[in-house]
Formats: sequence, structure tokens, C-alpha cells
Amino acid sequence: MKHLIPLVTRDDVHAHCLAHWKTDVFRSSHREGGYIHDVVDQYARLPRFTCETTNDRLERAHFCTWWGLTMRRDDYAAPAVEDLYILHEIWHAAHMPFIPGIGFEAFHGKMERNELEASVASELLVYFKIDGLRESAFPHPIYADRFLNDPAMRLLWRENEVVATNTLLEARRNVMYSKPEGDMDLSERWIRKFTMQNRQWSIVWADRYPDIEDHMHRFQQMAHGGDRKGAADFHIDWIEAEAASDAVDHIPFRDQALLFATIYWANRAKYDAALNGAASKPARMTA
Repeated sequence: MKHLIPLVTRDDVHAHCLAHWKTDVFRSSHREGGYIHDVVDQYARLPRFTCETTNDRLERAHFCTWWGLTMRRDDYAAPAVEDLYILHEIWHAAHMPFIPGIGFEAFHGKMERNELEASVASELLVYFKIDGLRESAFPHPIYADRFLNDPAMRLLWRENEVVATNTLLEARRNVMYSKPEGDMDLSERWIRKFTMQNRQWSIVWADRYPDIEDHMHRFQQMAHGGDRKGAADFHIDWIEAEAASDAVDHIPFRDQALLFATIYWANRAKYDAALNGAASKPARMTA
């Protein structure tokens, strides 16, 4: 962790996000009070903190968003993809509850629900909310296309956005937990595999998650009680104390980062190989 920047006020948070969007469509949605503005406004209800990695291999999947940091990266293939990554992370943070004393299974369920909702927000809803984004994001087919190209879903979105949103959530939940694997395509199978990875992540944090939940709840209460500056200072002191225990890379909770990085990168290599293999297959001829 390096270059830690506190964003104390709501205006600080909005200004920082607006200055760092890479695409015109995200900037416009933010400026004009659209979908992006609403997500950022929820995110801005607490002081926020951005930083960069000192050891990307360890920190890329460390999920520091849970404990108050938004990790900035600039290695994405397209500006829209970078904006989607940031949207995903700030949605996580903006909607994360903290519950001191929560049991392990409830904690795991809380984190999986947050992941489900962040994924739907940044991988499905955003394309319905922002016209033209899909075309600039990915050159290859993505999971969202099945819904974007479905006339029934388009009709439902136009006539009843609330139910359409719930439909997308439950469709994604079905892929995560229930859909028979034999009925899945490649993107759905990898959604299922990454859901299984989430359980491994929770196990890695089994001994430390109560400390995070307790601290973040105290930070949240202090900020909502009116002392945003005091809450920010309290949080920075805590983060820096955790990072100081790592004399090599200054990574908070280095032990957990080490444990999960092995799992993450092994799965990432398999995912990249599967994606590249699918892309290299010749198109099937049809009559």
C-alpha cells in the first residue's frame, strides 16, 4: 500500500471520482445526476481513502475495499473497463454493512450478498443505465449480452425497472448457486467458480474478520455522528499500524494477502486460459 489519500468530505469524494473517470459517459452520468452520480453519492456518505499497490501480486485480490481503501489501478485494456472496475469497488464500499460480533456463516453470507449486488450493479445494470457503454467496454461477448439482447428483458426494464433489477439479481444468484452446470455456458461456469473462491476468501479471513468488522463499525459510527475528520484520522492510524507490521511491502494484513493470492492467481490463470481457448475456436458454420 502506498500513496494513501484521504477524502474526508462528501465534496472531496465526488470531486476525486469525477476527476478520475476515464470515459465521457461516466463523467456525464456523474455530472448530470445519473446512475454514476447516485452510486458515488452513496459512497460519499463516509470518508473514503484511495491508494496504490506496492506489491500488485499480493494486493490485487486483497479486497481492501472491505476495510476502507479503494485501490487504484491503471492496467486495464480500455478506459471503460477501468471505470467499470472502479464502479464495482465503490459500489462494494458504498453498500457494505458492518456488524460487530457477527458469526462466521453470517459474515460469509453478508460478503457474498455484497459481491452479488456489486456484480449486478457494475456488470449488468450499468449497461441498461448508460446508453452506448456496452459497445466501448469489451470487444468480446459478455454475460450481460444475454439480457441486453433479450426483448422480454428490455420490455421489463422499460416498464418496471424495479422488478427488472430484481430479476437480474436472481438470475445471477441462480448461476452462483443453483443452475445445473451442464446448462451453463463458459461465462456462467466461471461465475460459479469465482463464487466457490469466495468461500476460500472467507476462510482465509476467519481469524481476523471480527477485528475488521469491529473497527469499521466504530469508524462508521464516528463519521455518521458528525466527526468525519476524526473518523478519517482514526481510520488512517489503524490502517498504517497494520501496514507497519509488514516491513517488506507495507501491506495491511499481509498474512491474509499471501494466503489468498495463491488461490486467486491460480484461478486467474485457468480463467485466462479458458477465455483465450474459447476465443481461438473457429466459429461453427450454420446452414
